[in-house]
Amino acid sequence: MTLRLGVVSNARSWRNRAEADRTKPAADFLHAIPETLDDYPRVLKGFAEAGVDLLAVDGGDGTLRDVLSALPAAYGDRLPAIALMPSGKTNVAALDAGHVGRGAGALARLAGRANAGLPLETHVRRPILVTTDGWTRAGFVFGLGAYERATRLVNERVHSKGFAQQLGVALGVVGSVAAAFGKDREVWREGVPLSIAVDGGQPREGASFVALATSLDRLILGLWPFWGEGDGAIRMTEISAPPRRLARGLAAIAARRKPSFADEAGYRSFRAERVSLTLSEPFIFDGDTFAPGADGRVELVAGPQIRFVRL
Repeated sequence: MTLRLGVVSNARSWRNRAEADRTKPAADFLHAIPETLDDYPRVLKGFAEAGVDLLAVDGGDGTLRDVLSALPAAYGDRLPAIALMPSGKTNVAALDAGHVGRGAGALARLAGRANAGLPLETHVRRPILVTTDGWTRAGFVFGLGAYERATRLVNERVHSKGFAQQLGVALGVVGSVAAAFGKDREVWREGVPLSIAVDGGQPREGASFVALATSLDRLILGLWPFWGEGDGAIRMTEISAPPRRLARGLAAIAARRKPSFADEAGYRSFRAERVSLTLSEPFIFDGDTFAPGADGRVELVAGPQIRFVRL
């Protein structure tokens, strides 16, 4: 079966800003370059009306988040397959779900297979739907506390210097660990106020050093700080503040092991379909900073299945 291809490009994505050879329109597919966040619903509604059932996203994790967030209103329950063209700073989703490459050559190969009705390898992932302050966005990596501080540090000291992709993340991890044990360690260790309830259970209140959630199966640099079991699509790890035995805990997590003292020291990891939070500090969702609404409530819910295409 042939597929109708549409391409959404973010001209402000990391690589697209520096390259003249960005994705360009062609006769055999639709192409759009949204200028603002408000343009995405209009663009995707037009694609849906034109019968686009294979959507290439030329951008990074933030672009993918903005596209996925606007898809339900445009497409309803019949969501298109997604082909990632990784042009962002980290491209975590593309690392896990797969991608089709970048540039005119990759797009020509994708369009050729789609137009010829040739089979395409697909992998299914379920995004996390984050709802707060009257809006809902769909993405794959959510974090707060030390993760929010670390992301801010990376943007200020690493990405601003031109480092991106895995090198940028590696430098950011090193810098964040140094900060957590350096002269500002007390600021990091005091954490942020947090109330958390899992799958409708009773909320637990306290201070959190860090919380990180994803619905992907792989993160960048081989990092995988999750050991909780279960069937939920959302994996989440949270460490109480102030963190106990932090150096040993981080060493165990870096080795992809549950710390032996995790249960007694407030290191928690679990899987869930819904996580209800109440917080007063900003959080990170796919690389960008967001603030909770006035009531502090933030809901994380496992979203619908999305098919991602690989070449």
